[in-house]
This record gives sequence, C-alpha cells and structure tokens, in this order.
Amino acid sequence: MTSVESSRKATLLLAMSGTEERLQFVLGRPADTGYTVLASREWTVPGESIRFLTPGIQETLQSMDLDVADIDRIACTRGPGSFTGLRLVLAAAEGMAAGSGAQLAGMDYLSLLASGPGPLLDGVLHVLTYARRGLVYIQSYSAPAMTELEPLASVTLDQAATRITECGTPCYLVGTGIRKNSEFFKEFEKNTTHCTLLPSRWDNPSPELLLEAAATADYSQSSIDPIYVRATDAEDNLPNIAKKRGIDPEKAKRRLTELQNS
Repeated sequence: MTSVESSRKATLLLAMSGTEERLQFVLGRPADTGYTVLASREWTVPGESIRFLTPGIQETLQSMDLDVADIDRIACTRGPGSFTGLRLVLAAAEGMAAGSGAQLAGMDYLSLLASGPGPLLDGVLHVLTYARRGLVYIQSYSAPAMTELEPLASVTLDQAATRITECGTPCYLVGTGIRKNSEFFKEFEKNTTHCTLLPSRWDNPSPELLLEAAATADYSQSSIDPIYVRATDAEDNLPNIAKKRGIDPEKAKRRLTELQNS
C-alpha cells in the first residue's frame, strides 16, 4: 500500500473542472498503469465556486502533508460552458502553475463526457450540454470507436433535433442539455426510432474519468486557451447595456471588435 509520505516524493497530477454547475477536482499520484486517485472533491455551488475551489485544494493537500509544489501537472476542462466557471478554474491553474512551475493542459469538456459511456455503446452518441435557455452545445461521435461525426457547435433545440436525426440511428443522447430541456427531448425520444436518452449519471465526469483524461492530455508551459463557442450574454446584450450607460450602441460594438482583435 502506498503511503501519503511516499506520494510526496513523487510528482502529482491535479485535474479540475468548473465547466458546469458541478465544481470538481481530483488529485492523482503515479502508479504502474498511469495515475490513481489520491483524493477528490466536488461541489454543486453555481455562482459561488470561488469560495470553494482553491480553499478546498489547499485543505486537501494540507490534510495529507502535501503542498502545491508537489504538483507538477495541472489539467483543466476548457469549455465550452459557464464563462465564469471557466475563468475561475483557468485562473486558479495559472496561479498555481506560476508558483510551482507545473505544466498546464486543457481538456475538451464534451469529448471528456463522451469518453464515459461511448466505449460501451454501438451507434451514434450525441453529447448535449446546457448553454442557456433554448440553446445547447452539441458534439457527435461514432461509438464505440469515438471518432467525431459532427463538430462542436452551439445550436437551438430544433437545430439539435435536426442534426441528431441526420446522423442516423441507433443514437444515444447524454448531458445537461437534455436534462434541462427534458420535455423537449423526451418527446423527441418518443417520436424517434432507436433513440435513447442515457441516465443522468453520465452528465458529469467521474473522478476516475477526469483523472484518466488529464493523464493523457498534452502539457506545456503555455496558458490554457478556453473554448468559447457562442458569444457571452453581455456581448449579445451590448446594445441595451450601451444605451443604459449613454453610449452609442454602434460605437460600443466597434470598440468591442477592436478589443477582440487587438
């Protein structure tokens, strides 16, 4: 049995995810077959993640007589998902890496979710996560090989239904995009031959799945680029926000474009 003290002599791997409402991290230690879970924690605290993530990591490390300096690789889900959650997790990773010299890696969230049930299926797997009201992120795969059939996109519910139908059957649907639009997709399942809504236990990555993806990610000293598939709510509402502040909406749009291209 490996003790915490012997783990301290080895380099550790930290994987984090704050892409959706569930905030997660898992700490892995080297083993003969890759990494094993040393510790993991998760919270469902939308809008309050900043109060839990870094204090939770610090508390967990201290309880095992470990330090951030013992972590040499940090992997984070990089989206798409909650803009606030993504920024929080990526900023935490940057801060820890700056202090410890750890390498960083980003993980594509929908691909990560697909890797859970995908190898157990035979057909087309569609991962749909919640983007905002009436909108989902979708990515489609051929299972069990897990080759991408259709790329990541942000679509309406009707557009998602069309894409799923065009990809053929048997098909399987998973993700928070289904759960938060349950009436729509239950009706879609009822009217679509050989279409199955997978259980909600696949809607979030398990600690083992998160660590496995982190162990095979591509690491470097560079910052992690987030995946933003759609415009933020603030960008969409820019004309109204500008008007309330006495700014010409067109001028505000031009200024935003200049900043984005700088």
